[in-house]
Amino acid sequence: MKKTLILLSLIFAAMSANADIKESLMTLLRNQAKTSQTVKKTQPYKMSQQKQDSIVRSVTGLYSNGKISTDSVVSLAIYHKTGSPEVSEKLLKTVVSENNLHSVTELGALYALTPQLSSKAAEGVKLLQAAANAGYNDANAYLGVYYYNHNDFKKAKLFFDKCNPLDLGIGNTALGAMYLQGKGVKTDIPKAREYFHKSALQGYPRGASLYGHNLRASGGGPIDYPEAFFWLYIAGDLGDDTARATLGRTLNGESFGEGEAAEDGELALYWISTVNSMQNMKNEPVYKDGFLKGLKAKEAAAEKGDDWARFYLGSMNFNGDYLNQNYAQALRYYEPIARDGKLPNTVLALVNSRLAYMYKNGKGTKADAAKAARYAKAAAQYGSLGAYKATEHLK
Repeated sequence: MKKTLILLSLIFAAMSANADIKESLMTLLRNQAKTSQTVKKTQPYKMSQQKQDSIVRSVTGLYSNGKISTDSVVSLAIYHKTGSPEVSEKLLKTVVSENNLHSVTELGALYALTPQLSSKAAEGVKLLQAAANAGYNDANAYLGVYYYNHNDFKKAKLFFDKCNPLDLGIGNTALGAMYLQGKGVKTDIPKAREYFHKSALQGYPRGASLYGHNLRASGGGPIDYPEAFFWLYIAGDLGDDTARATLGRTLNGESFGEGEAAEDGELALYWISTVNSMQNMKNEPVYKDGFLKGLKAKEAAAEKGDDWARFYLGSMNFNGDYLNQNYAQALRYYEPIARDGKLPNTVLALVNSRLAYMYKNGKGTKADAAKAARYAKAAAQYGSLGAYKATEHLK
């Protein structure tokens, strides 16, 4: 239950001007024990040792023979981090050196921020500190996130302030949360909104969710229901179940860890999404003054080449919620996004995965195995676990 309350407390703070919403969510939490229904849980993925060894031998062999560069090995390590942190670690250890701060930073972040490798967190912090001392910007961002996760907000702020710019979505979300709650800094809700917006534009689901919630209340600036709905929908599509629940969408089964706290989190969001059914949402301002009034503006923006608007509309056509399912329309909106490649990797991974699905199964277009394979490979490169497993021929 503790994890659930921590998660939802940020949303309550973002919507502090609307006491009715806050009270209704708290009522759901108090009543959650009355239901036995749960949502599906995210299953952890474990690559076989044989496959791990095969990948490492292949990459290190190419590197030893001078056929790929150090930077290429680091890029491959980041790619494999999605499906196997163990493979990523082995590849990074092959090339890590003081002369390549990118490799030092990525190995440090892997150790410091990956739960499966938590026993090496202290070593990770040392690596990040070394890279930060050498002036590597991302190392400061990762250190900020590490100290934020460990409730050392003053240290977190110290490292975030050293970033110019702060390019990490999770870092901007953490800074926004600190300003929202007054942890390590003076409470400043408008500034929190700014950081949540930056995080949303970097494709970080929790940041987009908090930005959407903040736009529903006046504490951080003017209420903007069209943009609130827009970012809540995008956050939900990128995997944030809190945003999905708020809009009455079915839950993905977001991971809350293990044990009783995880079950409490899943039940709480199940209750919220049940009460906020799509039918009930039609009476809510975020629907009437958000979705309905904002739709035409987003359609116009998409026609002018706005990739975020294209993603929003493509996703609603693909999902068939709020708009009728139309794969041909989804394809029309998604393909320019994949071609442009300008949106964050989290978005590009999802877009390319869905394009691969539509071309593989002939949804909205003729089936095309070659295009499906090409989009699946791109999705894997951008960090899609499902596409990664398919591309690597893993079960």
